[in-house]
Amino acid sequence: MRLIFLIILCFGWSTEVLSQGLRDTTIRIEEVHVVAKRLPGDIGLSRSRPDSMALVSSMTVQLSDLLAGYSPIFIKSYGNGSVATASFRGTAASHTQLIWNGINLNSPMRGSADLSLMPVIFIDDAWLLHGGSSMTETSGSLGGSIHLANKPDWSTGQNATLMVERASFNTKRYMAKIQSGKGRFRSVTRLMSDRSDNNIPFYNAGVLPTRKDTLRDADYLKWAGLQEFYIRMKDEKMVAARFWLQESDRNLPQLMSYEGASRNEFQNDRQFRAQVEYRDFSKTRQVHGSSGFNRTRMHYFREAPDIKYVNDDAVSIEQSWYNRFKISMNISERWSLSSAAEMNYHRVEAENRARNNGYSHDRIEGGITLHGQWQATGKLGLFLLNRSEYYDRKWVPLVPSGGFELQLPVRMPVMLKGNISGNYHKPALNDLYWMPGGNPMLKPEKGFTSDLSLAMESNTKDVWKQEITLFYSLIDNWIIWQPSANGAWYWEADNVKKVYSRGIEYQFSSQMNLGGGILRANGNYAYTRTTNENAVPSVDQSRGKQLIYIPINSGNLHLSWSYKPWTIRGETSFTGRRYTQSSNEYTHFENVLNPFWVTGCSAERIFSFAHIDLTTRIKIHNLLDVNYQQILWRPMPGRHYSLTLGMQWKN
Repeated sequence: MRLIFLIILCFGWSTEVLSQGLRDTTIRIEEVHVVAKRLPGDIGLSRSRPDSMALVSSMTVQLSDLLAGYSPIFIKSYGNGSVATASFRGTAASHTQLIWNGINLNSPMRGSADLSLMPVIFIDDAWLLHGGSSMTETSGSLGGSIHLANKPDWSTGQNATLMVERASFNTKRYMAKIQSGKGRFRSVTRLMSDRSDNNIPFYNAGVLPTRKDTLRDADYLKWAGLQEFYIRMKDEKMVAARFWLQESDRNLPQLMSYEGASRNEFQNDRQFRAQVEYRDFSKTRQVHGSSGFNRTRMHYFREAPDIKYVNDDAVSIEQSWYNRFKISMNISERWSLSSAAEMNYHRVEAENRARNNGYSHDRIEGGITLHGQWQATGKLGLFLLNRSEYYDRKWVPLVPSGGFELQLPVRMPVMLKGNISGNYHKPALNDLYWMPGGNPMLKPEKGFTSDLSLAMESNTKDVWKQEITLFYSLIDNWIIWQPSANGAWYWEADNVKKVYSRGIEYQFSSQMNLGGGILRANGNYAYTRTTNENAVPSVDQSRGKQLIYIPINSGNLHLSWSYKPWTIRGETSFTGRRYTQSSNEYTHFENVLNPFWVTGCSAERIFSFAHIDLTTRIKIHNLLDVNYQQILWRPMPGRHYSLTLGMQWKN
């Protein structure tokens, strides 16, 4: 695999780069006033995105870190470098779909996506579709969807960014993004390496007597390369090809509460992705077609200490082929129509050699979407959408959605918008066929979601905007894994819950001139109540209780001040109380994870020369040295530091 990686790298890195300049993912950003252009198909949708400053300042980390700090999504992380999944509006990890240039990166085996394996430097644009708004692009997103895109910079030919970061716990990160080409051709090469001993000190409250401790056997190594080719033809047509290789080797530490001998436990991931894409833009029509392949090999190993007994030696191979075609047309000044069709094939082979079990299964799935929009007046827009689904020889003909947006008659721009959608989420292959515990008789999760939003923004020289959203969803046949009903040692999947989720999302951003510099502020807040509404036996106390690991309150806030070559940043995030038992009991300290604030600050300076910009940034993470856990008995780092050096070679 490394040989293939080097071949792609050598092919994509033109020698022109060595003699000319760089400038794509710029480290230095000049002051600009951006006016967002309405995207086709945006009527009535709830869409948000991290700003460009967030993407630039997060280039050395993973997508999980970006979303935890700059979105209302709650990220469940098992620790530095470990698995991280998303909970969108109080739903499960499998209910958030991760889309990369139109390809769904959720595992067909597990149903979820590991956001700790998505380098931010591999992203040019990122946005979120909340709740039923995700129906315009994908299905199964009961909470919402995360969209990532790669885009060439046609304004320059050769440009590059190189970054080196050293951080606490012997963490070393190296990043590069290099663009070459001229005329109608562009090649973009992105490289990433991230390794750490991850030996974080923490206060161990999981043992008696409690004590200061150090995390052991938690080191990791990740590296990846993404090669992109773009050809721009006449009449606004473009063809793209992308190839992504990635490897991750992670030792898995024991729980804080474990006091036995050290054991050998690790997870290795190998991924290869390829995609070809075609786009055709004209004044009245847009055509988008793509075909992609995704292969993931995961090896999980766990060996008991002392006796060297192998508990698990599991290898899984997932292979997926994705095909999608979409056409959008402006029928008139008031009417637009889009239709999309997709057909995907998945194959999963899973085997646990230590237990001598596993399964092999494939799945064909497809969908058709029709989406119509009507600009009824200059201030009122309406949309209707229907999605039909096919999977495992089942046809779901009707999954509808509809919405509106209304420009209110006030002095400043104020928009009222809303939508209501059906939704549908099929079981993952593990839910159906995992040995033991899979349930081939599982029903799909289905229900409906609705949003109502009020958005406003300034029409003055100081830029600010804010949006508040009320959301509601009711999902039947919620799939969970629970202890086997027959008393066996394993857990099994079943449709046991009706889940009611409701809450509020608030987000804002602002920019103003202050003291000769630019002050920027942005933040997110989410109030989320997600409860089980099933009629349950008297021994089950989960009815009406908050689902486990879902905080009722969470939020984040960022401030930055840029003055000439300096930028000072401050950030804080809050995560409310989370329960680890469905009964929400306080009777034991293991049943609840306490709320916490995590605060950080950084200072950055740019040194500009004739053809090179050098950037130095120092950051203090967890400034107040808070002791906290996101997952029970999984410690998170206290106060720690990072130093980042960046070089930008300009043409």
